[in-house]
Amino acid sequence: MIEGISAGFIFSLTLFPGTVWLAKVGVQGTRAQVLAVGLGFWLSHFFWLMVAVPGLMMMSAHLPFIHFGMHLFAAFVLTYMAFKFLRSKRVERVDDAPALPKPWLMLNRAFTQSLAMPMRLPAAMAILLATGAYLNAPAEWASVPSVLLGAFIGVTWWWGQFTLLALWFAKRVPYPITIKSLNKIRPFCSVLCLCLAGIVLFLGVSN
Repeated sequence: MIEGISAGFIFSLTLFPGTVWLAKVGVQGTRAQVLAVGLGFWLSHFFWLMVAVPGLMMMSAHLPFIHFGMHLFAAFVLTYMAFKFLRSKRVERVDDAPALPKPWLMLNRAFTQSLAMPMRLPAAMAILLATGAYLNAPAEWASVPSVLLGAFIGVTWWWGQFTLLALWFAKRVPYPITIKSLNKIRPFCSVLCLCLAGIVLFLGVSN
């Protein structure tokens, strides 16, 4: 379960644009709009993990001959993500969101846009491999519920805490402090992804 919690938390953390958008909605939107955006991102991330967890289990159990290839590809994905974080733009403002639609439209937009990002499923599987989802547990169906429960906790932990921060503090904390805090996430994610790339490559070679 711990591996699932780590994977769910890190997977959510790596959607940096979503976190920035949630902060901007917190500054300019209503509570209902903030909750809608947070729920939309939560749903999309847990959906991808619900696909990735059993998918990775089946690949690990039935395709052992591509074991190293899976880890090599995961390392490539994580390195690519680290590079993208380094190239991403710094947050300059949090009070420049355009006119915000109704909450249900914002929920749908957050869910569909996050769901449609082509790298989310490879990222989910790469992070699951790097955190050792099936390293201490056998790659079989009996292990899936505990990993999914952990992923549920991890995703809820990240989006829950940031939704609460956007609800209660976005309008109260001075904008420069919010911008500085958000901009710390970007290089942290880059270093984290590089570390995970090294870990997953090591796991591929050693197992």
